[in-house]
Amino acid sequence: MQIKGMDGNFIEELKGRTDIVDVISSYVPALNKKGSKYWGCCPFHHEKTPSFTVDREQGFYKCFGCGKGGDVITFMMEAEGITFMEAVKMLADRAHLEMPKNITGDHGEFRELKDRLTSLMRDAARIYHANLSKPCAAAAVEYIQKRGISPASVTKFGLGYSNGYHEIINELKALGYKREEMLKAGVIQEREGKFFDAMANRLVFPIIDAFGKVIAFGGRVLGKTDFAKYKNTDNTPIFVKNRNLYGLNLIKKLRLKTKVTDLIMVEGYMDTLALVQAGVENVVASMGTSLTEEQAKLARRYVEDVFICYDGDAAGQNATLRGLDILKRHGIKVRVISLPNGEDPDEIIKRAGVEEFLKYKNAAVELTEYKLIRLKEKHDFQTPFGRASYAKESAKIIAELPSEMERDIYEDYVAKLSGINKAVVKAEVKTIATGSAGTNIVTTAGVAAIDANIQAARYLINRCIMGLEKWEDFADYMPTEDLRKAADYMNECRFAGKAPDVGTLYHVTSEEEANEIINFDEQRYKGSETAAFKDCLTLLKKEYVKSKIAELNERYRLCTTDEERSEIMRKIAAMEADYRRNNGQQ
Repeated sequence: MQIKGMDGNFIEELKGRTDIVDVISSYVPALNKKGSKYWGCCPFHHEKTPSFTVDREQGFYKCFGCGKGGDVITFMMEAEGITFMEAVKMLADRAHLEMPKNITGDHGEFRELKDRLTSLMRDAARIYHANLSKPCAAAAVEYIQKRGISPASVTKFGLGYSNGYHEIINELKALGYKREEMLKAGVIQEREGKFFDAMANRLVFPIIDAFGKVIAFGGRVLGKTDFAKYKNTDNTPIFVKNRNLYGLNLIKKLRLKTKVTDLIMVEGYMDTLALVQAGVENVVASMGTSLTEEQAKLARRYVEDVFICYDGDAAGQNATLRGLDILKRHGIKVRVISLPNGEDPDEIIKRAGVEEFLKYKNAAVELTEYKLIRLKEKHDFQTPFGRASYAKESAKIIAELPSEMERDIYEDYVAKLSGINKAVVKAEVKTIATGSAGTNIVTTAGVAAIDANIQAARYLINRCIMGLEKWEDFADYMPTEDLRKAADYMNECRFAGKAPDVGTLYHVTSEEEANEIINFDEQRYKGSETAAFKDCLTLLKKEYVKSKIAELNERYRLCTTDEERSEIMRKIAAMEADYRRNNGQQ
């Protein structure tokens, strides 16, 4: 992530005025000094024997159990589940250091506007919440009691009530807010020159961000109406619906008490509230049936495992399918909780208790199995044609799996389910995977190879930026533009004779790629770390030579003179010899 207007000088000053041991001690209380370093149990994974070390002089931390490491900014990002910019702001506040005034889009007038709007939203939430103790909220209180919401949950989630179309306008005016500010915050709306409360006469659910700030509202109607039951604040300077998850502020608090290993993702406010009230606290809501890329990235900051539990109706099940692939693309292990009879989590808990819901969670299925189950619903298993059609479409799903073992398991699953011979299913999968059926599908072997190159490159940079291996000029071998930018930075440090800085990595490449490099899971490369480093480098060199040979072959095809052809042939021969050496062939 590059931040216009913020150079490395500010970052260096920030880290110079921040004691990394003091910061990490608030997350790892039992941090003990041994020699020149501090040791404790890692806050990012469960362990009994301390393998987490902090070096005050170098301003660096490293866990030798899970592999996570970096500087104080990286630690805050990981511990709080926040972005690089948010971590910088938190540390700057802690160090009483003023942020640079020229950061694009998030300081100056715009920053003042955001501060003003969050202040307005906080006061609006207080007004709505106070209304619940007044006679005007009788219908809202009756609904709350009918839904079994406890007074403690009302307080915890800050529920409130909007009393009519104009009360919030008058109350906020009395506090000194302007109507234009109310409009910008999304608290009120305008139609034909008339202004009114956007949540008029609804039960109000404040939407609170990871920093505990009210940024929007959700509202539910209390009687019969032609309008939609639920309504959210429109997008504003402080709220974009598809970039937030309801309940995330509670997850952040939960992480301070216990390790959160997975999230349950539901559709709406009541499902979140019901589960948390029942003691299942690791819950967030996507606030609707359409999970987005941004929400998946947000979830990935906190966990690697997500149980998706949308309503059992058709809309919810279709949304589940869309959400599965989005989550998987962001490196999340996805499992699906399937509820019966179109019920939602709130209904399950009320009917049979939280233990019943947890039974469904324990029976959750992973992504591929869920897809195959849903696909079965579209085919008539009473006919041979229907079963064959199911097996054929299932083969397309199985062919996308990179693991041969996974393929074998699901080929067996489909064969037993459809009654089609496993050998026939396996042959169909192989035909699709290799592209010999004349499709445009990229082979899974190709996908796996591309992924292997990316992971190998990340491993190289991770080991070198952590000072565990020596960086050479590996930039040419990087398979993506983001990784090349990171490699170019490593080259600059090498030529300047200075150690690379983890925080600066976030300036020179994308935030997503920097996170992948810094938090790379070294456990995927078992055995000798030196051997793993060498193997990854060999793989990248081989792929680099192969790509260059392919480029030369294309140039040869376009040549117009014998001289050009001869020159290219010499280069190809030299590269092929190099390739054979790197591939262990003489």
